[in-house]
Amino acid sequence: MARSVRVPLLAVLALALAAVGTLSTLEKPSNAVLSASSLSLSKGAESTALYCTGLSGTKGDALGHVTFLNTTGSTRTINVEIVSDTAKRSTTSLKLAPHASGSVDPQSLVAGSDFAVAAQVNGSGVVGEEVAQDATAESPCTYAGVTNWFAAGFDSTVGSLAQLSIYNPTATAAVFNVSTYTPHGFNAPAPFRGMAVGAHSLVEINLGSQVVNTSNIGVHVKVLRGSIAIVGVQRSGSVTSFNDGVTSTSTKAWYPRVTTAATATAQIRITNTGSLPANVTVDVGLKDYHVAPQTQTIAPYSSGAVVITPNSAIPVAGYATVRLTSNVAVFTSLATGTSAGFALSSPVTPSTDFLIADFSGRGFDAATVTNTSSKTLTVHFTTIVAEGQQSASGSAQLGGGSTQEILALFSGVRTLKGATLLVTSSKPSLVVTTTLATTPVGTTIVVPLDGR
Repeated sequence: MARSVRVPLLAVLALALAAVGTLSTLEKPSNAVLSASSLSLSKGAESTALYCTGLSGTKGDALGHVTFLNTTGSTRTINVEIVSDTAKRSTTSLKLAPHASGSVDPQSLVAGSDFAVAAQVNGSGVVGEEVAQDATAESPCTYAGVTNWFAAGFDSTVGSLAQLSIYNPTATAAVFNVSTYTPHGFNAPAPFRGMAVGAHSLVEINLGSQVVNTSNIGVHVKVLRGSIAIVGVQRSGSVTSFNDGVTSTSTKAWYPRVTTAATATAQIRITNTGSLPANVTVDVGLKDYHVAPQTQTIAPYSSGAVVITPNSAIPVAGYATVRLTSNVAVFTSLATGTSAGFALSSPVTPSTDFLIADFSGRGFDAATVTNTSSKTLTVHFTTIVAEGQQSASGSAQLGGGSTQEILALFSGVRTLKGATLLVTSSKPSLVVTTTLATTPVGTTIVVPLDGR
């Protein structure tokens, strides 16, 4: 749960959690408060920023809102600027009480087809999430722009739309190149070279304008000047998803909850940007079954896929735990859905801290912690609650290479519906994964907030 500059979500929470006992000695202190410098770029920051892009207007595919959550015990004031793809702008402000949330609806404030939101906060500890209107697509807001961005699995075939929503959070113009990789090889279309986006402005790039009627498009955005906030927006049939991407290639990726439901589809989509073939192995863990590793070779400068379901070698048995390894660095996405369309999600990069919040209001079908290392990891849990309520804390041991449901490890809450939960570890080998309740199971994966 791997698209931006990463910062510790709870760097200063260690002292608070040091006294937390194991689950057998669960404590419930009154109204536990996160440090004011948590979720910020620096300890004691006087102000922080958040950038969100990818939402559309009523005529687009990603109509929705941005929700801001104050995780601290102090009131926060948020000054918000909304900009559209037609260069229209509007400003508004929110005042959030401790542990409270508030939302902004861009299309009600600014004319345009697509929108970006920039928020300035008088302190640290505020997070943001953009949520599509149907609550089946979410994307965390970021704290800073990036200079490299990779995202796999886009589809520009008939009935689909693949776009890059790019916002420039800086005071000078940003210049960037967009390169694409398909099953047929590398492409660097001339219109995608030397593209520019003005200061505090938004551009939308339709991949299908240059990569026509193509499935499984991998994208590398290289920023030549400045930095950008970027989200991929994929519409496949009736399904819209946000592809958050990653900021670097890797030889490993974890997908701890992948559906194998009978009527579902699930693929690991892989892009190889290198000059050597990528020999990919996908290990599939499925309760009560032994599944032989799935292998695939991805040619240089191209994309490919490993099918998880439907696959005659993989039984229909709920959720599978999937780990990908490659001899060369690649980037990946998980495509899940049905015949009505699929959604894309990027892998979560192992880290030390994550925040799970029920921004959709639908709760979660699955919420897991995964230890990507070979050694046992101690995982800490702390709930964030409204003033006057009691917070619960606890910890549990997570064996090397294992994945467990959070509610099986932490008895401080019975459900994550409506809850906000902080999950931390002492080493950067933790992955947190959440899925929304869908039919069939596991077709909508929600990326947790992880300090990006």
